[in-house]
Amino acid sequence: MAFSNIDVEEVFGDFVEWYGGIVSDRLKGKRTFNADYIFHDAKVVAELKTLKEDPFKNKYFLKSLDNKKREWIQRGYITVSELNAVTRLKQLPEKCRRDTEKLYIRPLKTHLEKANLQIKSTKTVSGLEGYKGLLILVSDGNFLLDPKSIRLALTGLVANGKYSGINTISYLTVNVVTTRPDDPTLSRLWTNFFRDADHMQGEVSLGFLDDLFDKWASFYSEVTGISLRKISEVNERGLTEVDLLKSTRFVRPPKSRSPDEGFPS
Repeated sequence: MAFSNIDVEEVFGDFVEWYGGIVSDRLKGKRTFNADYIFHDAKVVAELKTLKEDPFKNKYFLKSLDNKKREWIQRGYITVSELNAVTRLKQLPEKCRRDTEKLYIRPLKTHLEKANLQIKSTKTVSGLEGYKGLLILVSDGNFLLDPKSIRLALTGLVANGKYSGINTISYLTVNVVTTRPDDPTLSRLWTNFFRDADHMQGEVSLGFLDDLFDKWASFYSEVTGISLRKISEVNERGLTEVDLLKSTRFVRPPKSRSPDEGFPS
């Protein structure tokens, strides 16, 4: 399977138009909503967010991390010599590790905050009562947040009804490929995160999500020339029997940083 290098926002917008949805920034005249897409047939308002920036190329992330390091040393959580010896996140004391993980997931939290507001605003301004909110989250270059970390982070971030404008999250990869120890096949992900799997009436329709995935895989193959095998690992309720993301890893380009090596001294 070859790697692709497409503009995710542009190509997914093309797909949504082909699928029959509305792409907000392609409407003529004054825009009345600010979420990316509306699927009227399915009664879904959707927002696309991509995780594509290497945090270690972001000056604000680096500044925040430096500030945390000074705080840890001043408060006695770790010494200078111990900190300089750290090469893996798991080598940090628990308090320092938690602080660093919060910095790692900040881009994800920011995406949730913005998508939640955009979806709610769109539904209010456009009078879309009863429409469900869908966040389409794409990993496209941020290799520090691997699939397992994203699953764990999302579970905590949306707990207790937070970001209520988002009913369901579809997490996928496009240009990035993944692999698992029990399956060396290079794959692209599409997995759905539900708030409450026991009350699916509150989620985006499973039938719509399955059809969206199926049509996207075909559209992607046509655009890139890369043939995809559509493999479903979910049951009839749209759920996986085991945690498939637990051991899923990105296949990183040469010279990219391992997700557990991202702690410069």
